[in-house]
Amino acid sequence: MNRNRQATREPELRPEVPADAGSGAFQQHKAVTGVRWSLLAVVGRQGFQILCALALARILGPASYGIISVASIYIVLATLLLDQGLSAALVQRPQLTARAPGAIFTLNLLTAVVLAALTWFLAPALATFFNVPELVTVLQILAVALPLKAAAVAPRAMLSRELQFKGITISDVAGSGLGAIAGVAAALLGANYFAVVYQVIATDVVAGLVLIIAAKGPVPNLRLGEVRPLLAFSVGIFGVNGLAYFSRNIDNILVGRFLGVANLSLYGMAYRVLAMPVMLFGQTVNRVMFPVFSRTSGDKALLSANLLKTMQVLSMLVVPVMVFTACAAPSLVQLVLGSEWAGAAPLLTVLAIAGARETIFFITPSLMRGMGKAGLNLKYELLATVAQVSGIVIGLQFGLLWVAVGYAAGGFLLTPVLLVIQSRLCGASVGTQLATIWPAIHASLWGAAAYLAVDLLPLDGLATVLLGFAAFACCALLVLLLVHRARTNVFLSRLLTLTGRRR
Repeated sequence: MNRNRQATREPELRPEVPADAGSGAFQQHKAVTGVRWSLLAVVGRQGFQILCALALARILGPASYGIISVASIYIVLATLLLDQGLSAALVQRPQLTARAPGAIFTLNLLTAVVLAALTWFLAPALATFFNVPELVTVLQILAVALPLKAAAVAPRAMLSRELQFKGITISDVAGSGLGAIAGVAAALLGANYFAVVYQVIATDVVAGLVLIIAAKGPVPNLRLGEVRPLLAFSVGIFGVNGLAYFSRNIDNILVGRFLGVANLSLYGMAYRVLAMPVMLFGQTVNRVMFPVFSRTSGDKALLSANLLKTMQVLSMLVVPVMVFTACAAPSLVQLVLGSEWAGAAPLLTVLAIAGARETIFFITPSLMRGMGKAGLNLKYELLATVAQVSGIVIGLQFGLLWVAVGYAAGGFLLTPVLLVIQSRLCGASVGTQLATIWPAIHASLWGAAAYLAVDLLPLDGLATVLLGFAAFACCALLVLLLVHRARTNVFLSRLLTLTGRRR
């Protein structure tokens, strides 16, 4: 009887962040702490995944690794479909009923079962599309394991909502580490391309268990009506994420379909370099800044300050690394992957530059979502999809390298749009934003000139990389200290704050 009476009451609302959550000091402290944990999580996860990818590429070679590249396209799509934008809605919504997270947990599991069944029956058609018969079994096994991936969605969102990134960090590092060990061990024992199956399942089991324990739930329930208030926001986010997936994976899909999985291996390996700073730095900052933007959306001055700080830190950390990678691509590919992968070097040069640009502006969707501008985010993704798909399709007519060029060109054409969107949302002028990222670009250009001068010397690959890196770093630092000293000092101060060396 008491239970029935309780069910008729108004839904219980979870208390939000503390009363002083709107203050800049509180948000600064929470954001800095969150960035530290999130950075550790992403560094650990991406570090293990990159090492695993490089090891598998070296062990298997381009032909077999191409099957893993195709499977990776499916894994990213499955993750998108399992989420449906509801995790972002859990983070963004000011108040939640007590049962909403559990209802979303249930919905994620039901979606996983449906997707698993669809994948099982569609796997032969997908294998035919890519002309890779071996793909059927790989996709069917990954499909059966989808509920493991679904179980992690709601707990991760709730931890992110409360800016509690310690549990996410442990989950990501432990899951990725054990998954990498399982994948590489399987490849060494002769599992060939099935190594990706061992890697993914081990990662999902460990990560899911840790997240559920850290978040203490949520407990699944059948009150699916609790999801309804979240749908208006989540549907827009799901549409945006779907377009983003399409625009960022259409190149891989077209290369695999028309140029073959061996070429997809080369392109996919170079694309990992583009994705590396996006995941390592862009995703780290986004995890923290999305809830921070959500809680401070009414304070334009604070929004502007946070955006400019983020752009400065991202540009200083990413641009020099990616410009150096672009210059050293031929030597790096030879040293790390071997001569079989030489065709990836020119792709790496182009996509490294594209990755620098994409990382700096990876914050824009979080700004739009945090301010509740899901409609604007959707419009931008439509424009981005048209621009980048057009570049990729045009490039496809001329060969693999031009696919990379087309992708990069489409992204750079979108840069003015992103600058204007950020200016209108938070008030930071386009000129101020450009001045914020210019020191990193300026220093990197001089560093590139120094590296290319070293590259003219008659040295072997390792010597060229080491001496070239020293020349690049010295020249870039000299420019920063002589020409951009004030901004460099500000960046170093912020970096010390993030690393805990300064409060």
